[in-house]
Amino acid sequence: MELGARARQLATLLRDACTSAGITAQFPVVGTLVGAFFGSRVPTNFDEAKQTDEKMYAKFFHAMLNEGVAMAPGAYEALFVGVGHTDAVMEQLAAAAHRAAHAVATAK
Repeated sequence: MELGARARQLATLLRDACTSAGITAQFPVVGTLVGAFFGSRVPTNFDEAKQTDEKMYAKFFHAMLNEGVAMAPGAYEALFVGVGHTDAVMEQLAAAAHRAAHAVATAK
C-alpha cells in the first residue's frame, strides 16, 4: 500500500475510534501527514487551529502511550506513517486507539 493511502487509513481508524467513544475529533490528511484536531470541524486557518482542545489531545496522547503507541507529543504536530505500518500494525493501532479513546471518554 502506498504511504498516502496508509495515512488516510490511519486518519480513518483514529476518527472511528474517537467517534465510537463520543469524542469529537478530526484527522485531516495532507499527503502522508495526518493531523489531529480535537474539535467539531477541520481548521482552515491559524485562528481556527488554535481552537483545538489541547487538554483532550493530551489525554488521548497519554492514553495511546498507555497502549504502547507513541504519537506526536504536541497538539500542533503531525503524525507520520512509514513502510513499517503494515496491515497487521494498522490493525493493532486501530485496537489501541479504540481502547485509548474509550479510556479517555470514561475518565471525563
